[in-house]
Amino acid sequence: MLVTQKPKVTTPSVSGTDMTFTCSQDLIANGLCKITGAAGDNPAGWTLGLIQMEWIETNWGFYRGQFDKDGSSFLQRARPPARPKQGCRDTLAAGAIFVDNNPGGDRTVVTAGTALPATLTAAFNDGPNETYPLTRVNSLTGKTNFLREVQLEFHFCTVLTLKDPGTNFTHLKHLLWNVHWQAEFLPTNFASIAAAWTITKTGGPLGNTANVSAVANGGPSETRFTSIITAAGAPNCNAVATAAAAGPNIRESVKWANFDVTR
Repeated sequence: MLVTQKPKVTTPSVSGTDMTFTCSQDLIANGLCKITGAAGDNPAGWTLGLIQMEWIETNWGFYRGQFDKDGSSFLQRARPPARPKQGCRDTLAAGAIFVDNNPGGDRTVVTAGTALPATLTAAFNDGPNETYPLTRVNSLTGKTNFLREVQLEFHFCTVLTLKDPGTNFTHLKHLLWNVHWQAEFLPTNFASIAAAWTITKTGGPLGNTANVSAVANGGPSETRFTSIITAAGAPNCNAVATAAAAGPNIRESVKWANFDVTR
């Protein structure tokens, strides 16, 4: 399992009516495995692929009115009930186990008649992203609140896995990686959000960064991973994220307030 490109995060930027958080580079990793056998063995069905789990997420946005009397509000996407659980398996198709965002390259499924030994490959790429609306209406004051601060942290475990023709998985290699954004925002013209915004990165050295661990042998041993890595009922990351964005935990104040970001 070889990481050929490490992810990089960009400075948050305005796109239309949203503040966007994107990567300028995806994480790219490639896996390779050779299977052998005796004469006459049928290798059909052996599969090499990658499994990705998200195990930590920080995801909140703070909004503030132009004036104290306009109030403030806080949107939390990473705590219950908006996000019932942190851990999830990251696939496009709900219920899938192997990563499925690179059709034709994300796995090798051995076909009948393939000669042994056979070399299997699996390629992976991922660049997380997020958006927050630039404004929202405070229901307590009826006034527009403007995006003031956002913190995002997405932490993943990616596993190179070999599956036999039945239901047995052998986890060969794994790595941990993450992407972080944290910044403060201020419109230069409160009457026009289309005007330029002042964007100030915060959070110190780790506030806006991406990190990748060394590749480790075998699969992860912690329960937070083993409980969902191939479990049939594991939450799907995309479904969880969509629901959390649509129904965040919302707290509001009739004045500028400091909210507890841990809940």
